[in-house]
Amino acid sequence: MSPTITKSQEYYQDQANPSPGTAIEPSASAIAQGFAQGPNSSPLPKAFQPLTIRGSTIKNRIWVSPMCMYSSEDGFATDFHHAHYSQFAMRGAGLVMVEASGVLPEGRITPNCLGIWKDEHTVNLSRIVNHAHKYGAIMGIQLAHSGRKGSTIPLHLYGTRNTLYATESEGGWPDNVY
Repeated sequence: MSPTITKSQEYYQDQANPSPGTAIEPSASAIAQGFAQGPNSSPLPKAFQPLTIRGSTIKNRIWVSPMCMYSSEDGFATDFHHAHYSQFAMRGAGLVMVEASGVLPEGRITPNCLGIWKDEHTVNLSRIVNHAHKYGAIMGIQLAHSGRKGSTIPLHLYGTRNTLYATESEGGWPDNVY
């Protein structure tokens, strides 16, 4: 009994076993079966093609969204941030967005959120950006102000007490939220 060949396997077998990454033109039967549409004008799928926006060319369309990591100290990026953001650049992401960064100390969600209200904050951030650029990634930053959510405890402390507000002894600013 011979093995059953699916339509998708048949489509790829028709391509004479091209090496990975080689552009392949779909056959008329493949188009009719819905596996491809029209000629392939690019050797790469759209996700891996460069994109230019306002004079900046991003090497591909794989972008990393900003994530609140609650790992800074007085708003400063740490070695954790360097490792966290660098991994995406090293693995080929075209654009890496740095987490919500408070434009004022009171603009952070928690005392452990990243900040950019002091010139000194740019030193560690520049280190991350320079490292990402070595791998061809473009870096972005999400500027933020938490508003009424300010001075709350980091997520890992949720459920450990009756309130979500960070006290002054924890580095919070419960009386200065606006």
